Amino acid sequence: MGFIIKDRLRLLLLTAMVLGGTGGVHAQPTETETRDTEQAHVDFAVTTEAAVGTGDFTAYQLVSNRYHSLATRPNTALLRTAVTAEQPLGNGFALSGAVDVIGSVHADHRLYLQQCYARLSWKDWFFLEAGSRELKPALRDVELSSGVFINGCNSKPIPQVHIGTQGFWTVPFTRGWLQIDADFGYGKFMDSQYREDRFRQTNGTTSPFSGVNKGYATGSYYHQKHLYFRSNPEKRFFVVAGMDHAVQLAGTNYLVVNGQLVEKQKSANLKALWNVVLPLGDSHYYENESMEDWVYGNHIGSMTVQIGWNINKQHLVQAYHDRIFEDGSGMRLGNGWDGLWGLQYTNKATGRQYVRGAVVEYYQTTNQSGPLHWDAGDYPEPARSQITELVVGNDDYYNHLYYFGYSHYGMTPGNPLITSPIYNKDGYHMYRDNRVKAWHLAVEGELTDRLAYLVKGSYREGWGTYNVPLLHKHHSFDGLLEGRYHCGPWKLGAAYGFDVGNIYGDCSTLYIKIGYHGKIL
Repeated sequence: MGFIIKDRLRLLLLTAMVLGGTGGVHAQPTETETRDTEQAHVDFAVTTEAAVGTGDFTAYQLVSNRYHSLATRPNTALLRTAVTAEQPLGNGFALSGAVDVIGSVHADHRLYLQQCYARLSWKDWFFLEAGSRELKPALRDVELSSGVFINGCNSKPIPQVHIGTQGFWTVPFTRGWLQIDADFGYGKFMDSQYREDRFRQTNGTTSPFSGVNKGYATGSYYHQKHLYFRSNPEKRFFVVAGMDHAVQLAGTNYLVVNGQLVEKQKSANLKALWNVVLPLGDSHYYENESMEDWVYGNHIGSMTVQIGWNINKQHLVQAYHDRIFEDGSGMRLGNGWDGLWGLQYTNKATGRQYVRGAVVEYYQTTNQSGPLHWDAGDYPEPARSQITELVVGNDDYYNHLYYFGYSHYGMTPGNPLITSPIYNKDGYHMYRDNRVKAWHLAVEGELTDRLAYLVKGSYREGWGTYNVPLLHKHHSFDGLLEGRYHCGPWKLGAAYGFDVGNIYGDCSTLYIKIGYHGKIL
């Protein structure tokens, strides 16, 4: 797996150069600068995890929404070492960074640079960051929620350069009534070699190529942004509304045509980067033999409406809907009830709380703007001029004709209730079951001052895709019981996860975790 470290070495060097360049600026620092320097600190963490059990995979809940740190393969283990550093610079500025390496056994990656980033922040307001980092969703609870449709925490982090607010920032001159949470960045998918290897494992290494996969894409770039508005969350009632958007762009497509690989490239120049900020396209995509360019890149997104009710200072209830889209038909609300519907309870009281939080969610992706897509632009003359009706549908969530699938090392960066391609036993690297209905329930709390628990359960049914529907629907119930104990620098965890059904098969997994956190400076 040397290519993984090689691809990310420049991120490590960037972090080292930035962190190493913070000293020696002034020969005689002022009193304020001396005080800021004394606040600098370097921490480390060492963690080991192991999962053993029966079945074809590690239980779903132990892998999902955990940044793909633990392998999907059964009977796996890892050793993880991380170093984090922060250096205040004065005038509200601070520089921070981290290097986080995972070594695994019985996994797709034996050695992987999970995180490596440098971050410049100003007060608690804004940041500029470069590198790969495990980012939490802006709105959904990473421990309790089933996930988010786009920029979630289910796959390995995608390296990027991005700028934004540090959480919700109160807009000046609004008397605290308006806050915004914003993020904007460009990055790069790091799984090119993984995609090529997956293709050659299923289709052979030399032509003529034949197999389950019709091609693959490498060198893809990534663009993401979100913007959320929130009214004052300290009031009895408050509202959140906004949008999350992500795009795959550029890169090289390899398509099997008559047993041969035909290559097509898309550049990542400034024009290409600009064209995906809004979903622009080529009006002559058919004549240019670029069907994929009817909209540049592979766009996915969600529009959120969320209402919060502060029952009192300790108890908060929120109801939310994340409406998902892949193209204009979804943005025009043509995809029915598709999206995530949820209700979350949060206990903000101090001390031990038997119920700290709870979530119940319903997730649906079955409509997809209907099964048909009928557009005159997809056909040559004379058929084009004879087609007078427009039927836009078959959104085929997460799949794409040029990039094949919105995934990173086989895992969806979005909601894992749509089964990731890594679970396709025949090596198929697109999504086979993206029309699902699911219920999800999660509860967490503290049994003692040092012992916490987490309980999760998800039940889903799947009908395949519109292009390849299932003869019999798939179903699965996936559960988790987890306990977490902390004592000073030590953190211990144990869990039991299980799957019952015909999506992952019947899997049963015991899991343990031991972690130690300490200070270097």
